[in-house]
Amino acid sequence: MSQNDGDKLRSRVVDDTDAYLERVHQEVRFVRMMNRPVVLTWWLLVINILLWGGAKFYGMWLGDQGLASPYLNAEQLVFFTGMKVNEAIVDGAGWRLVSSQFVHLDILHLLFNGYGIFVLGRFLERCYGIRRILILYLLSGTVGAFASFLINPSPAGGASGAVFGLVGAAVVFGIKYRASLPEGLSRALTMGLAPWIVLSIGIGFLDTIPMDNAAHIGGLITGALVASVMASRIRVRKARWTHWVVWGFTTVAAAVLIWTLAGWSDEVVRCLPSVEAYGQCYPELVEEIRQVGRN
Repeated sequence: MSQNDGDKLRSRVVDDTDAYLERVHQEVRFVRMMNRPVVLTWWLLVINILLWGGAKFYGMWLGDQGLASPYLNAEQLVFFTGMKVNEAIVDGAGWRLVSSQFVHLDILHLLFNGYGIFVLGRFLERCYGIRRILILYLLSGTVGAFASFLINPSPAGGASGAVFGLVGAAVVFGIKYRASLPEGLSRALTMGLAPWIVLSIGIGFLDTIPMDNAAHIGGLITGALVASVMASRIRVRKARWTHWVVWGFTTVAAAVLIWTLAGWSDEVVRCLPSVEAYGQCYPELVEEIRQVGRN
């Protein structure tokens, strides 16, 4: 073997060793990231479950007082206070674009969206951290609700816009960080989720199943766009200015949630103490219920 061949061999060995060590380092960093605790995802699940349970039981009480609808169940009657209702939003209740993300219209609705939050929320929260995932979740759900406001005239609610935002973010994460992910995970996040996205949105175009495709597509695109510019824990962050940008957006998100809580709480206090108060808040809805009941 010539001196030149020996140098090339040593150089190749060094390069292969460096590449192997870098891969090991990436695997270790990913495992550590996946072992981080999850906070926001559990809070989202608990809040959605408690709100649905409270609405269910309070709606049953309203039914006992004489407010019963042949086409709205107990929780839907109560959650009308926070749904995406286009007329109310036009009248100034813009906070409904946020509150509607926490409104689930029956137990299956809650279970489907809750499962999406449980699976994707925990994974992405570990990848991005609590502040970034809060921004992504809230923005996806709000943009999804706004898209529904523009396209769908019917009252609507649910976390599906935010869940589709998590799906979009997971796909972009799998593409953006494919070189830093364990083998096969990138394909699972991209090719694995693609059929689910196509099937879910395709079903949404069928009249037989009441799904808000405007909210789904709006949330999906928003989540993908946010993830495309958002840094993950899987790589070392060098730019300190992004830290303050994230804190700024987090402060805005917290302010929006406080504004939403204030608006929704005021409507609940005014409209839910009695059947009479409910009728004063939503006279068209109550009249519609009575008309259907007479037929």
